[in-house]
Amino acid sequence: MARETRRQMIEQAALLFRGRGYGATGIREIATSAGAHRGVIYHHFPRGKTEVAEEVLAATDATVGAYIESWCTAQQPLSAMRAIIAGTKMIMTGGEHPPGCPVAAITIGAGPDDQALRESARAIFDRWQRAFRDCLRRNGTPDPQATNIATLLIAGIEGALVLCRAEGDNAPLDRVAAALEPLLPHPN
Repeated sequence: MARETRRQMIEQAALLFRGRGYGATGIREIATSAGAHRGVIYHHFPRGKTEVAEEVLAATDATVGAYIESWCTAQQPLSAMRAIIAGTKMIMTGGEHPPGCPVAAITIGAGPDDQALRESARAIFDRWQRAFRDCLRRNGTPDPQATNIATLLIAGIEGALVLCRAEGDNAPLDRVAAALEPLLPHPN
């Protein structure tokens, strides 16, 4: 039961960070959203919201990073990019919560004393870019172009998530995919 409560708090924190932002989300709100007594959160996360954020970063990367690596390893760049965009729609725009990425929310909301959170977020974004860059390289795209396109994919997705929220639909992600498509090697 304790593990389930902890997992629920991490999941709810990710959704709250994604929807409200890291800075605007309080520790009590996380506990309430998870259906837990507010005192329980400090039992599971003695260092408070920073520790929750560390767990959200790790959980998001474990899921999203694993998908990106899997798609980039098993597919050509064009189909990998399409899978990444489709996965983004499913994971980061689904449900009743507004579109967003918890990694971006933590990065933006982290204060001056949260350097470790920003470093963790940077490592996550690097991992996601590296997977796509390596896919491009394996399929003949030289550097620095492969690195630039991989950065463009991740930055485009993160920016598109903001536009998805503003526009109220997933069309910005589709536009990012359409813009990237001509830059990618196409299978013969």
